Amino acid sequence: MKNNLYSNVIGLVAIIVISLFSVQALAQKSNTTDLAKHIKADVKQVIMDARDELTEDELALLMDDSNINIVFANISLQVEFADSFEERALGLMYRKDLCEDCGMLFQFDDERIGSIWMKNTFVPLDLAYITVDGYIVDIKQLKPHDLTSVKSSKPVLYALEMNQGWFAKNVIRVGDKISIEGRVKHPSFK
Repeated sequence: MKNNLYSNVIGLVAIIVISLFSVQALAQKSNTTDLAKHIKADVKQVIMDARDELTEDELALLMDDSNINIVFANISLQVEFADSFEERALGLMYRKDLCEDCGMLFQFDDERIGSIWMKNTFVPLDLAYITVDGYIVDIKQLKPHDLTSVKSSKPVLYALEMNQGWFAKNVIRVGDKISIEGRVKHPSFK
């Protein structure tokens, strides 16, 4: 029963995250912020309806507004933010596609050699490892379903996953700086 509940929770989380991601893409493309708010409310209602099956911790994880603003020299966008173990473990798994400027920023618990794999991930991604002071130290390509652990070359606090080719298309390179605006565990860097 517990395994079945866990599978249901993972499936529900995936559906909710995909829904929110789609809403974000719609809102970015057509400035339909009212639509985004409405659909977010619907997703929260789905969570509330599933309340009897989920623990308080699982509900809190699902209810978390998980977006954060990031800024490069000439680009500003909002991406999903994974700062808990559970959010990092789920990452971008089970998604069949991402909108053009959608992605996920991971924040590790402490500065370390980062390591990410592509288990259950269908979308080819670019991965940028980022130091605590905001510098990109690596940009690596990730293949769908590859279980090889892709490590950073230096200790990092963040990892940013975007569609494969996104960094090249936007002329963002190793050595460039990123600003993270919002709720991070350590002070934001500029």
